[in-house]
Amino acid sequence: MYVLGIDPGLSNLGYAILEYNKELKLIEFGLIKTKKEDKEGERLNYIFNSIDNLFKKYNPEFTVIEKIYFKKNVKTAIKIGEVRGVIILLSYQNNSKLFELSPANIKQYYTGYGGSKKENMKKMTKILYNRKSVV
Repeated sequence: MYVLGIDPGLSNLGYAILEYNKELKLIEFGLIKTKKEDKEGERLNYIFNSIDNLFKKYNPEFTVIEKIYFKKNVKTAIKIGEVRGVIILLSYQNNSKLFELSPANIKQYYTGYGGSKKENMKKMTKILYNRKSVV
C-alpha cells in the first residue's frame, strides 16, 4: 500500500511516497517548484499535473496533507488554501483517503517533539530512511 504525504505550498510543495508493508519504506520524495513570475493559474495547473502524475504512478490508498495554519500573513494562507484545494480534489478523484494533520502533530510523530525545526525533520528523515540528503 502506498501513502502520499504532502507539505503544500505555491512556490515549493514537498511530497513523499511511502510504501507500507509491515514497515514504512520511502519510495520517492521531492519538491515541486513554481515560478513566482508565472500567473497563479499556471502555477496551480503545474501543481495539479505534477501531483496527478504521482497519483497515476503510485495509486496511493492514503493521502496525508498538512492542515492550514498561519500567524499573520493572510495572503499566504489563502494561496496555500488554493493549493490544498487542488490536492483535496485530486485525492477525491483518485479514491485516496485523505487525512489532514497539523504541523505540530506531524513533528511530534516524526521527531517526538511538536516544536521541531525543519533541520530536525531533515535529520530524522536521513536517519529513518537511510538517506544521505533530503530536500
